[in-house]
Amino acid sequence: MKLASYIKNGNHSYGVMTDNGIIDLGGPLGGQFADLKSLLAAGMEEAAAFVQDAPIDTKLEDVQLLPVIPNPGVVWAAGMNTHSHYVEAKDAMGLKEIPKVPMFFLRATNTLVASGEALEKPLKEPAFDYEGEIALIIGRRCRNVSVEDALDYVAGYAPFNDGSARFYQVSSNQVTTGKNAYRSGGFGPCMATADSLDIESMELTTRVNGEQRQTMKVDDLIFSFAQMVSHISEINWLEPGDVVVTGSAEGAGALRDPRVFLVEGDTIEVEVSGIGTLVNGVVEQVIE
Repeated sequence: MKLASYIKNGNHSYGVMTDNGIIDLGGPLGGQFADLKSLLAAGMEEAAAFVQDAPIDTKLEDVQLLPVIPNPGVVWAAGMNTHSHYVEAKDAMGLKEIPKVPMFFLRATNTLVASGEALEKPLKEPAFDYEGEIALIIGRRCRNVSVEDALDYVAGYAPFNDGSARFYQVSSNQVTTGKNAYRSGGFGPCMATADSLDIESMELTTRVNGEQRQTMKVDDLIFSFAQMVSHISEINWLEPGDVVVTGSAEGAGALRDPRVFLVEGDTIEVEVSGIGTLVNGVVEQVIE
């Protein structure tokens, strides 16, 4: 099952996304579950029962997509978490060994944009970059969960573009600033529930203006989905609707030869097999 958040007739809603349209859930279930995050927390049993006999009632073109989870409590994002990215980056970054534990930074919620919306390049950023990734969405509250049990707490997966302001990222020994440019992170168009996917066979492809820039299989991850969830849960609670962005493969613009960065008018696609394709344009920062 694929789930999406969107605006319909001026109201925030959510529903099941199909190739032929949307089964709106926010209307019939909104009194119980105000948003998709609330639905995930409840376990989705009522939603699954409702959609069995429910017709498609909303056209895709009649909604404005929102980030899959418009209001996550926390967005955790993994750094240096693929073997291919480590190999391409180790000399340029002076890395001596593969990370022994997962490394994370946090993303602010106002950095997120939906599929179909444009990423906003900061005014003084000369090196705005893309990173196609797979995001997982937490479905159940957990703390100190084992690696063996960790995936039981994952509701689903979605494409993510970890848009990065490289000048700001490398201007200090903390990456947080460069990873938190306003409206720099694409998230969508939908999430596929964990029970609908063969996790081990998922593949990611990133394209810029139709040119393939990144490809990744799940076995490229240094730390698995389960290891990341378990590690975060050792230090904090994970709540329904929290997001874990799991790492980018080789091929981002900063480490290509020659380097190539995003400019206004570019289009980035992040496709994850079994889920869908996130599409974002690029615009210069809007001066208000």
